[in-house]
Amino acid sequence: MNDALFFVDRIVIKYRPRAVVLYEGDNDINAGIAPKKIAETFKAFVAAVHKQLPETRIYVMSIKPSPSRWSLWPKSVETNSLIKAACVGNKQLTYVSIVEPMMASDGKVRTDIFRFDRLHMNAAGYGLWRDVLKPILLNKETVATASEKSPMPAEQ
Repeated sequence: MNDALFFVDRIVIKYRPRAVVLYEGDNDINAGIAPKKIAETFKAFVAAVHKQLPETRIYVMSIKPSPSRWSLWPKSVETNSLIKAACVGNKQLTYVSIVEPMMASDGKVRTDIFRFDRLHMNAAGYGLWRDVLKPILLNKETVATASEKSPMPAEQ
């Protein structure tokens, strides 16, 4: 999250996007950064984007569970909760949870969606993310784009 904030001008502002999809936090947790600090940095990222691009929508994906970092999962859950709470009440922010479809019925993370290192996802894992994110983007961006268009003047 620190890198996203540090490079916000280069990776977001420069391109003037109407929407941003953000996935951060996994490596922050692994590096020992506290959940509250990650959430504060997320809020600073949002403020930096909206200072320059107030209409830009930000879709923030939850931190994913992974078998190799299962021992860190409680901190990821806390971080996800804090970031989700930061999105509540702001129509420009959408929290997207990818946790539920990544979990098996026994409450542990699925292993079939990861590569051999049990950290990075395979094609099936990314397909799962696509299937969660796509309908949210299509719905919200279609509505937002339609409302941004100015009405055509009546023909005379």
